[in-house]
Amino acid sequence: MNAKALVRFLYANVPGLAALRFAAMDLSASYIHKPEYKGAAKLPIGNGMIVDIGANRGQSIAALKKFAPDATIVAFEPDPRSAARLSTRYQHDKTVTIEHRALGSKAGTLTLFVPSYGAWDCDGMAATDKETATEWLRDPGRMLRYDEAKLKVREYPVECRTLDSYGFAPILIKLHAQGAEPEILRGSWQTLRQHGPAIMCAFSPPAVSEFFANLGYRPFVYQSESNRFSAGIAQRPVTFTWYFTDHHIRSLSIEMA
Repeated sequence: MNAKALVRFLYANVPGLAALRFAAMDLSASYIHKPEYKGAAKLPIGNGMIVDIGANRGQSIAALKKFAPDATIVAFEPDPRSAARLSTRYQHDKTVTIEHRALGSKAGTLTLFVPSYGAWDCDGMAATDKETATEWLRDPGRMLRYDEAKLKVREYPVECRTLDSYGFAPILIKLHAQGAEPEILRGSWQTLRQHGPAIMCAFSPPAVSEFFANLGYRPFVYQSESNRFSAGIAQRPVTFTWYFTDHHIRSLSIEMA
């Protein structure tokens, strides 16, 4: 039996179990994180700005604060409950700003689809496309005894802006947006072209790599064992592909194969 599928079955059928598990993850986020975040420590961020697009429960905020402790973080989270939770958590931290907004290619209002499956509130799968929000749960290899009747999807209207409209000058952008990355990047063109920040993008599709290539970026993977970056696109179970300009490559002394 697939152990992960069994655990997800329990999340869906034991009330409170998933919430307890994710609460524990929130408490340990400063100590337990994806190894790729350690790559931020190699960048000259100092007290500069990090833009976190898709903050979810704040895992990325906690990890980035650990490896870039003096940075200012602006975190975007469109899900209203997640944004409210983060706003409360960081209300006394002047280095963290939570923006309850979506980012896209133009200003307006988007619909956010947030799935739940039985007793499991799947806010980490929220997306601006209903199929994208539910396709992971519907994968038979991931869910034990999947039951379509247990799947519910809430809809929320969310204000959308472009990243360019903020006039930020970020040193690093972390992007994890459940398939909305191309739209977000189209609204970030001027920011990227003017300031050339380093990028860490989750599950980077070919369209994203092509977009960055047109701006002079190349893809890299952080190797935690050697504390170095190597050229290429991240493959699962690694989540993030890093994108660097020639300036980053020189300053980080990255050896190109």
